[in-house]
Amino acid sequence: MPRYTLRGLLISITAIACGIGLLRGCYIGLTHFESAENVERVSWLPPAASNISYYRSYNFTAYEFDISESEFNRWIWLDVEPITQPVKIYRYSHRTCANPDFGPNPSLAELEEWEATYRATVSDGLYYNNRRSNGGGVTVAFDRTKGRAYFQTNPR
Repeated sequence: MPRYTLRGLLISITAIACGIGLLRGCYIGLTHFESAENVERVSWLPPAASNISYYRSYNFTAYEFDISESEFNRWIWLDVEPITQPVKIYRYSHRTCANPDFGPNPSLAELEEWEATYRATVSDGLYYNNRRSNGGGVTVAFDRTKGRAYFQTNPR
């Protein structure tokens, strides 16, 4: 019959507790998110940013905010290029709004409204897109017409 010592039992319990703690921490880190709409300031964007809306999590992060083009250029660290044809970028609301039930025959206006809720279309401004083969990457756009920046990233 095997003998168990108090020391061995305490080491086993400690190892199990640490394992559970690590798993819980990973689970929270992968499932926790924060979002807000139309806030004036956040600490992780430049002071010139205003009217900020965002969704931030491990799997999907998107934010948009009002900013001048000169302040945007001062803030952005990526090599943005002028937009030559309209581009689309996922918005924060891609994760915060429920999918609508259009029924069997949605109108073109309903589909266009849904599209505008989930993705911004920018025709005049600056753009950067770097997507990996697995779908992960980063996309940034600045809309000169609206004076609004869009940023979306995900790891996968």
